[in-house]
Amino acid sequence: AQPATHITRPPGRLVSLPDAYVNVFGFDAAAVCATVTHQTAAVMESDTEQHCLGDGADMSSGGISACLHGLADGVRSAGCSEYLAMLDGCSKEIGRGGVCNDAHLNGETAACLIQRMARESLSDACASALPVQEPKTGLRDKFWADGKRVLEDDEISTLNDEDHEDYKRWLKRKKAPKSGKDKERAYAVRSQKTAQANKRVTEAASAAARASLDAGDSKHMAKVVASNAAREEAEKAVAEDMTGTLKKFTDGAIKKIAADAMARATSGKEEL
Repeated sequence: AQPATHITRPPGRLVSLPDAYVNVFGFDAAAVCATVTHQTAAVMESDTEQHCLGDGADMSSGGISACLHGLADGVRSAGCSEYLAMLDGCSKEIGRGGVCNDAHLNGETAACLIQRMARESLSDACASALPVQEPKTGLRDKFWADGKRVLEDDEISTLNDEDHEDYKRWLKRKKAPKSGKDKERAYAVRSQKTAQANKRVTEAASAAARASLDAGDSKHMAKVVASNAAREEAEKAVAEDMTGTLKKFTDGAIKKIAADAMARATSGKEEL
């Protein structure tokens, strides 16, 4: 896996591009839409700096977005064009009431759209605007992408010699008694995957609650809708976990997620 791109982001940033998006497309955020407001002219040559800043420029997020959209294709970088196309195509998902609205407001737009949400759960416009990913192959990129697990015989048969040897060594260690460090590592992985799943389920429940309230439903009905959405998304998350790390969400966990989703949905409406 490629290391994440890290950029210092001092107070007063204008636009930020999530590192998850950098990892997917494989380019430096400094070369695309992202920029910061301090000491960047001599270090970072971004589309925003070159074309959308300066005297008289509208430096609000909306102004910068309008400026970037207005650049000709030959002027705007390919990476920036792809990112803007994703935002435009997924406007429903990242807009108010959308399944990735909270993530978008927290700078996790791409992580939500690309990593957390199944493409079939997104609108056709959004799914088609996401980056085309090459089919994954190999032990780590394909079969262990979500964590190490025992493979089926037909999966083992597709491994090359190096991956096959790595898999056999791992299988041998797996059968041995676990050390304290192994247990700590397994706990850390389980905790991380559980937290990611909880976040995904909460986002889906929050979007469902907002949509219900916007449609004029009562808070009670909106909570029922949120609970159903949470349960459905939780079942998907567990089914998609090939490692068996995630366990079935309890009724108590679903109830708490639905309550959190309602809190988010109602606080958003009260701010309007």
